[in-house]
Amino acid sequence: MSMTEEATAGALVERLTDLVRDQLGVEVPSPGTDLVAEGLLDSLALVTLIVGMEDAFGTRLPLDDFDIDRFRSVDAMADYLTEVGVTG
Repeated sequence: MSMTEEATAGALVERLTDLVRDQLGVEVPSPGTDLVAEGLLDSLALVTLIVGMEDAFGTRLPLDDFDIDRFRSVDAMADYLTEVGVTG
């Protein structure tokens, strides 16, 4: 990963951490924390978060093959957004 890619990934993680806090009132302990396993993210909160992500990044997320694992942690969300072409 280049320095530019690392900076972009870091900015994306930061924006997602802020989004989780602002949309759900949840403080993310670390980007790798499994928010579902920790009880910080349930199905209703996930829907709220996905809508917030779409609004914040000005895109529609392809959810045809929805996979909860893509939303378990801020790191996983950042990887997913990068995979679908969304940048910080």
